[in-house]
Amino acid sequence: MDILQLSHYLDNLLEINSIRDAPQALNGLQIQNRGEIKKIGLAVDLCQATIELAIKKQCQMLFVHHGAFWSGLQPVRGKHFEKLSTMIQGNLGLYSAHIPLDLHPIHGNNRALADLIELENLEIFGEYDGIKIGLKGSILTISAENLAKKLEQKLGSRVKIIGDGEINTVGLVTGGAGDIVKQAIQEKLDCFITGEGSNHHFHEAIEGNCILIFAGHYATEMGGVKSVGKHLKEKFGIDSEFLHYPTGL
Repeated sequence: MDILQLSHYLDNLLEINSIRDAPQALNGLQIQNRGEIKKIGLAVDLCQATIELAIKKQCQMLFVHHGAFWSGLQPVRGKHFEKLSTMIQGNLGLYSAHIPLDLHPIHGNNRALADLIELENLEIFGEYDGIKIGLKGSILTISAENLAKKLEQKLGSRVKIIGDGEINTVGLVTGGAGDIVKQAIQEKLDCFITGEGSNHHFHEAIEGNCILIFAGHYATEMGGVKSVGKHLKEKFGIDSEFLHYPTGL
């Protein structure tokens, strides 16, 4: 299978063309290559480090959550030139999926995080730009401290807890979605989990009686690319490898 065939399949799987996103996300095939795709590198972020890891691991394509054009329209020079030229010289293609990967009901980042904490009775939750991108549901009653420990063990990342108490209902939106704590409070959820937030979210959570857990932007967005990689292996026999390059944020 070549990259055009594979990208067409991924476009349909993730419904790339029907989901609104920021222009700089540029969802879909961002950089083409030549030849058959035998191995895919999976990464949260496209950066020089993940590019070099993918080439070292003999990947023909990178599948990422954050692609190559987050800075918008820019000249191809300096670090931007280095990244693109390294990929082209290494015959490394690039496919990126941002919001479509967050909200996918089976392979999405939010679904992966929900499965990790064994969230049940799932419903869509968390509106962003007119689209509900997260999930809410219920778990067996657990303390905030123990849920945070579970997240740390599963994600391998430090977790910040704001508030305490017992948790039975949870809303979650991966990445940088601190503002959605307001929606969790409105829906009277016990807890809201996201990657990161701002100082004022502390007060909103405390005053709204909603436990807020920051589990890391990078850490909460590892699940989607891994799930898609597993799916492609099962469906087409294409190998993949997760290229772990954590930011700690």
